[in-house]
Amino acid sequence: MQFWKFKGLSYMKNFIVNYFSDIKTPYSAQIELTLQCMANCKFCAIPSIPKSLKNPEMSTNQVKSIIDQIVDLGVVALSFTGGEPTLRHDLPELIRYSGYHNNLTTGLATNGYYLPNLFEHNSLMGLDYILLSLDFPDAKHHDRMRGLNVFEKVIESIALAQKHNINVIISTNVMKLNLKYLPEICKLAEKLDCSIELYPCEDIIRNYDGKQFRANGVSDLIPDLHLWAELVKALRKDYKNVLTDLFSIEAIERGGFGQNPKHQDKIRCHVAEAYLFIRHNGFIDFPCKINPIISFNALKYPLSDIYRLKKVIEIMKQHDSYEFCDHCRLGCSIVASLTARWPSIYEKYIKSIFRGNLR
Repeated sequence: MQFWKFKGLSYMKNFIVNYFSDIKTPYSAQIELTLQCMANCKFCAIPSIPKSLKNPEMSTNQVKSIIDQIVDLGVVALSFTGGEPTLRHDLPELIRYSGYHNNLTTGLATNGYYLPNLFEHNSLMGLDYILLSLDFPDAKHHDRMRGLNVFEKVIESIALAQKHNINVIISTNVMKLNLKYLPEICKLAEKLDCSIELYPCEDIIRNYDGKQFRANGVSDLIPDLHLWAELVKALRKDYKNVLTDLFSIEAIERGGFGQNPKHQDKIRCHVAEAYLFIRHNGFIDFPCKINPIISFNALKYPLSDIYRLKKVIEIMKQHDSYEFCDHCRLGCSIVASLTARWPSIYEKYIKSIFRGNLR
């Protein structure tokens, strides 16, 4: 989510309304276009999900209907994710509909494998930024971790995106295996004129159809959070392109969310009110996609009605007080929560503009 491209007055309106009203407007939304992916990342739970649960996906018109609802709700930023969203043949059409026709700040989270082919046939008009995965500074290690020969395509994609005036943010999943490479990755990102996010690997459990799925052995990849924190703080001093902020670093190092201030008192979780996530089948979960208490089919029930439901409002007010919130440090939840308070907005976004990271 890119604050520097937000429509300032719209964001300010949302912030003020959210501060005084129980009926919230999310600052950003994300649509999971598909659960299909050509990669086999060692830390990802998606490969463990049966094919039968990855379908059906929303049609082009259904996704457009969701985008219309997101606009009507007052959201100002939308990103497309997966799985791997570039597997959707209608992706350029959806990007154009979001960013060009509806003037949403529009982003794409991808492994980059199909981006060169996409740019060969499309300008991706309406796309403001790409969150591009890169875990090692060389092809051998990165491709092995991703289970796909994709490193060279990532490098090519960065050049093509910049040629089309699309901002690129490198997203590095920090693990035990790549801690020592982080300075090299930051240096490479700087050379490529990219900003970079450095969040630690997470044991993400995916809930679908009442079943849980997770990556085997992911706990062996998670780095020591104190070592990660100290290294990223040092890298922030050496590299101006590092976006990972001090609020996030301290919150994660001190244990994440959970009955604040049990672990840390920097930020509470605001993901239920600040961040709207639509699953590939059109469902929205509260408080979050990882721990759904209640779900709605947004293809049948308008988002504007869902956000006015008493049960949804009650869940939002609980923040991170649920038992399952204990020690949660999901990057998307932390980043979404940063948009709900002025001190963290200043630390995460305004300072990054002054550092020259956000263009």
